[in-house]
Amino acid sequence: MIDKNSAILIKLNPVTKKGKILENKFNLEDLIAKLTDQAKNYIKKDDYYRQIDVGCQVSDPKYCAKGIAFSIQKDSTEYDKHMLRVSMLHPSMEIESSKPLVYGNKDTILKYLKDENTIKQIEEKLKKLSDELENKDG
Repeated sequence: MIDKNSAILIKLNPVTKKGKILENKFNLEDLIAKLTDQAKNYIKKDDYYRQIDVGCQVSDPKYCAKGIAFSIQKDSTEYDKHMLRVSMLHPSMEIESSKPLVYGNKDTILKYLKDENTIKQIEEKLKKLSDELENKDG
């Protein structure tokens, strides 16, 4: 079972597949749209799927972060349950912090991602993660 309170390490590497560099432009709406699209296409009810990761480098000075990533992982013990998390990487690239956003079936995840209040909720979560990272030694 997925521990809803434990941190999961997500590799926030600035290089993606085939050596392409992630954009430095941080746009939360674009990340959520990409994550929603991947969730629709890749979350499987009955079959295994790889963890879905969507992220980018962060150049926004309001965040104490080098990168931000979202991940969706299938719960190995609960039928048709998935965890959506957000993670931030400290500018030193030595510390990472992660928080759960929503746990449930595919419809629950998609409903959360499409909700008009989601962006505001995620921005609040990002601010908390950024504050935590700022208070840690890197």
